[in-house]
Amino acid sequence: MARRRTDGEFMQELSDLLLEEGIAQLGVGEIASRLQCSRRRLYDIAESKQGLLFAVARRHFEEGLTRGERAAAAEDDPARVIVAHAMAGVETAVKLSTAFLRDLEATEEGSELFDAYQRKRAEGGRAILEAGIEKGYYNAHNAMVATEIGLGAAMRLRRAEFLAEAGLTFEEAMAEAYDLMHNGLLVRAREPRAKQAARPSQGSSPSEHAPSASESARGKKRRTAPMKPVNQLKTST
Repeated sequence: MARRRTDGEFMQELSDLLLEEGIAQLGVGEIASRLQCSRRRLYDIAESKQGLLFAVARRHFEEGLTRGERAAAAEDDPARVIVAHAMAGVETAVKLSTAFLRDLEATEEGSELFDAYQRKRAEGGRAILEAGIEKGYYNAHNAMVATEIGLGAAMRLRRAEFLAEAGLTFEEAMAEAYDLMHNGLLVRAREPRAKQAARPSQGSSPSEHAPSASESARGKKRRTAPMKPVNQLKTST
């Protein structure tokens, strides 16, 4: 007789299925068949397939918040803590398919679940920025403004219609947004490109010139070199 899956194992399999396919094309019977389980086991989690979607979303977002906290705490380079926190968010976004996002955003409860997750992510990022600014690791921008920009971008970029028009996954869109926030749009003015590439910004550390978030997420399929910071202050934001 096959070993009964633990609740954690079963929830992981359910999450993998719904994060990839959403629920619009699946009924409770189809989900049970795909997972080779009884309907009763699904109903022990939630009373409807929509409830199953919400349960999966809560679990995924809670894991994402924990991942971000751990990634930031594990970063040895203080100037890179915000990047580690951002990349944990991109990693969480990897599994959010367009189908899942569309189904989640289709209800007020689902949309609020996503909002709450992104607000908590923003609060964590703001705390990191404020601490880094105080210690001189980041440029002295207003941390509330910076995190509000990031939060607003995240809430807009997750829309299925935008992602379809842009031809991006949510992961790729968030990586691009973080890249823009960290590195800016412009290379330094009035300096030959070869010299820009050869000389790091003043006071920067070698780790600041690692591949950007968007390059990591997209496998460098659209860009071969990271954008350079627009100024020469101690570190980039």
